[in-house]
Parts: sequence; structure tokens; C-alpha cells
Amino acid sequence: MIRFIAAGLFIFFLPGFSLINAVFPAKGELDEDLDFLYRIVYGIGVSVALAILLGFLLGSLQYGEEGLFTARNIWVGLISLTILFFIIGWYRGAYQWLRHLHPSLVREPASIQHKDEEYEEEIKDVKELQRLKRRQMSLKKDIVELEKKGGKDLHKKKNLEEELRDTEDELKELEKKVEDRF
Repeated sequence: MIRFIAAGLFIFFLPGFSLINAVFPAKGELDEDLDFLYRIVYGIGVSVALAILLGFLLGSLQYGEEGLFTARNIWVGLISLTILFFIIGWYRGAYQWLRHLHPSLVREPASIQHKDEEYEEEIKDVKELQRLKRRQMSLKKDIVELEKKGGKDLHKKKNLEEELRDTEDELKELEKKVEDRF
């Protein structure tokens, strides 16, 4: 009975599931809501394909009179593939549940690390855009108020207009940088 369960797991689930986790290590990469279900379904399909491909490979290799297409070789092949894909998946950060065994076993997925850095850069740019827009509006308001007073202080108005031009130039450069990113 145990052999049938183990055979079913290794033929129909574990190698494909570990390969899917190695290829897509971050949670939510396959689907935002149903990620685990997708991993299970894809794992079943990929496991069956891997078992068939391994069978074809072993069947095509001739070693002596028996050949290599034996139950032992199929077991060794499927277990080896599962372990290999598990290690690759762990290295890429797919198994966050390992933190319950030991904190040093946890690795963050590279895609998440990269996205975090990317989001931090975007947030910094948005905050800078907001700061520059507020500064631009404040300078325009100060210039209008100075003109309402009759424009007696030409030196102050000239300084404000120069600062406004510099702010608008910075704003254009930052907007171009943000546009180029997308």
C-alpha cells in the first residue's frame, strides 16, 4: 500500500510540483489568488510529462540485454529529479515554510527582492515629484502675490522666477526619468 502511494506521489505530483516551484519561486507568480491551486495542477501535469520523458530516455538507452528501463532506474530518476528541483527551488526562495525548521534555511525569492528595490525607487521618485510640484505651485503663488503688490521688489521677483525655472527643469528631468522606466 505504501509503495502505491509513494509511486503515485512520484509519478503524478512531486517532481512536477518541485519543478514548478523552482521555475516560479515567489508566491503569487502564477496567479494572485489561486497560486497554490495552479502549482498543484501544473505539478500534476508536469510530473506526468517528466515520468514519460524519463521512461523514453531510459528505454532508448541500451545497457546489456535488459536495458535501463527498470523500476529501480525509474525510481532513482524520479527521486533524483525531485531532489534536484527541490534544491533549485529552495535556492531561489520557493520554500518559505522552512523557516519553521530553522531561520537560516529561508531564502527570499530574487524576483521579490528586485521588485522591492524597484518599488522603493518608484516611491522615492513619486515623493520627489510631489515635492517639486508643491514647490512649483508655491513659487507661482509667491510671484502672483508679488505682482499684486505692484511689483516694487524686482530683485525678489527675479530670484523667484529663476528658482521657478530651476524647479521646472528638475521636474521635467524627473518626469522623463519616470517615463523612460515604463
